[in-house]
Amino acid sequence: MSDALRSSSRSRLTTPFRRKAWGQLFGSLLREAREERGRSVEEAAEAAGLSNTEWEAVEAGQVPENWEKIRQMAEGLGGDRMWLAPLVLFCHEAWN
Repeated sequence: MSDALRSSSRSRLTTPFRRKAWGQLFGSLLREAREERGRSVEEAAEAAGLSNTEWEAVEAGQVPENWEKIRQMAEGLGGDRMWLAPLVLFCHEAWN
């Protein structure tokens, strides 16, 4: 394999920096959705069955570890998880 091809395939891999950046974007978009719905962190976390600390961690860039947590967060914002699916797909590199 040529050095150029090897270098090119490595650059497509998700790096820790990229994972962090995508996680922060996901959290920022989640915060925006919460604020648009007029919910405080406390209200959203309680409705989702999460602690305030867990909710705040996701908004700060720590991605939810599984689909169940994402479902809970969608419910915490008063909707089903399907509205959140495009956001997860858009920010998918946060989980790679």
